[in-house]
Amino acid sequence: MKRFPLYIYIIGVLLAMVSSCDDYDSWTADPQAQLTFGRDTVSFDTLISTVSSSTQRLLVYNNNESGVRITNVRLKHAGKSHFRVNVDGQFLHDGQGSDFEVRRNDSIFVLLEVTLPDTGTDTIAMHTDSLCFQLESGVLQYVTLVAGGQNALHWRGVRVIDKDSTLQSRRPVVIYDSLYVSAGATLTVASGTRLYFHQHASMCVDGSLVVNGTLEEPVVFRGDRTGNLFDYLPYDNTPQQWGGVYLNGAGHKLTYLDLHSSTFGIRAEDTDIELANCVIHNTGGNALWAKNCRVKAYNTQISNAYGNLLQVIGGEVDMAFCTLAQFYNYDAVRGWALNLSDYDVEYGDTMYYNLAKAHFVNSIITGYGEDVISGSFIQESKFQDSVNYSFHRCFLNTVYSDTDSLRFQRNIYENAEDTMSYGRQYLLFDTYARLYDFTPDTLAHFCDSADMNWVVKYPLDRLGRSRETDGKADIGAYENVQRQKVEEEKK
Repeated sequence: MKRFPLYIYIIGVLLAMVSSCDDYDSWTADPQAQLTFGRDTVSFDTLISTVSSSTQRLLVYNNNESGVRITNVRLKHAGKSHFRVNVDGQFLHDGQGSDFEVRRNDSIFVLLEVTLPDTGTDTIAMHTDSLCFQLESGVLQYVTLVAGGQNALHWRGVRVIDKDSTLQSRRPVVIYDSLYVSAGATLTVASGTRLYFHQHASMCVDGSLVVNGTLEEPVVFRGDRTGNLFDYLPYDNTPQQWGGVYLNGAGHKLTYLDLHSSTFGIRAEDTDIELANCVIHNTGGNALWAKNCRVKAYNTQISNAYGNLLQVIGGEVDMAFCTLAQFYNYDAVRGWALNLSDYDVEYGDTMYYNLAKAHFVNSIITGYGEDVISGSFIQESKFQDSVNYSFHRCFLNTVYSDTDSLRFQRNIYENAEDTMSYGRQYLLFDTYARLYDFTPDTLAHFCDSADMNWVVKYPLDRLGRSRETDGKADIGAYENVQRQKVEEEKK
């Protein structure tokens, strides 16, 4: 049999490879062959003016059977645009770039950032531009860019409040270091004021803090980072974006304060605190840590902390119509919803603090796990024998029961069905995007179960909805008005 020389086989293989490459590297100037974009509009969250945004990503696809050449990519307002663009590793200088190739059934990355100017106004200013792709065929394709800019006051260095002062601003106040209130001074934060804390920045109060938020214009303490960690998850929905609030001094009254996404929430010692219609949410440590304090809270939500939601060490606590919901899901391990204690370890020594009172009325104390309520005492028997505590008409996830009729009075207890159906207990329970609304759903077991004697004192829920409409109120900080409508329709 005649045998072909080896070089003939090699030539054949090379010709096949060349043919394959030619097919793979074929290009088209057909106007019908266009690009596909991951989204038609790239929208940035409302940004702090003069501060760079986080980077957004846009995927550009070529779903055609031949490659497509891009002769030019430019911003519509090139040279004047506030947006910055990188296409396939090439930064667009003065908003323009050229000669990009997208092979068949392939894609390229576009990275976008923006820094918006201070417009000198208190309102949000919208800025738009278009990213234009001109193909070799002459076809023009566009992606819209949108960003809102909020002008802000920027406080750098430690800001000391050493006399009675009122902080009122229609612009966010960005605190880069820390805010300190000296002993003897009172800081009053007016309604609608928003404090944006930079990473690790905190507030420390040795005087008094008065927060005068309203339902329509709450006071907000949050991190200063805008944009998204992932497409579905804003940084503002993630914990540990800033430090937290230390409260000492003579006393503090917080009304309609929304404090969220901090490393810890409020850490208080040897002081009085009143929380009215507040939210402390999504903290990377304890949400409310109170040692030897007198704490009064009503219509208040404390939720989702890596540490304990409410840590009480000695002192007194009174809570009515509150929601303590421990559904922190950034870690498989989390603290208690409620922990009562009479001691703390300080510099290696165990220090005793008398827990004089702990009363909970018409409140929800719930969370992941079989039991989210704990007590730790120097003498464990003290919790049952001598501590003045009680739970009355509460919805509880705990192994304790109303057999202790002096301390547990007419409560509702979570069962296995409740544990497996948290999403059906509340109006919004989105563990993916970390969005929660702890208003009870119409089928929640704690609807219409509150002690109406307390409604006279607290007739409205945290959102200003009446508890007196149908003569039956819901346990917790929120009233389900939809359930009331359903009941009225039945009549």
